[in-house]
Amino acid sequence: MMNHTTLGILIGWLEKQDQNLIVDDGFGYPHSDRGDYSELAFNPLPKAKIDEMLAHAKGAVGATFTGWKGGEYIMEESTPVYIGDYGECGDAITPTHFKYWILTGKINSNA
Repeated sequence: MMNHTTLGILIGWLEKQDQNLIVDDGFGYPHSDRGDYSELAFNPLPKAKIDEMLAHAKGAVGATFTGWKGGEYIMEESTPVYIGDYGECGDAITPTHFKYWILTGKINSNA
């Protein structure tokens, strides 16, 4: 099995970033991943603000999600994380995402 980024690692990384940063190809609300219902996926967004991504990630810790074909799954900090639409197998969040978000991130001067 590949070493996945976990929910706890994702939260830790997001907490260290500028919370006003708006990144390309971020994520929104969480849901159970279709590939493995006990794992967590986030809905992909073309643009997302770090503080909103962090809020979604933190909100998933200890939360119960229903799998695509049923069943209840509690997400913990050790849960692997993905980005993918509900009902589809997501792509694993990796350190490459972290680098990409930093490279594409911008501060909205109108905020």
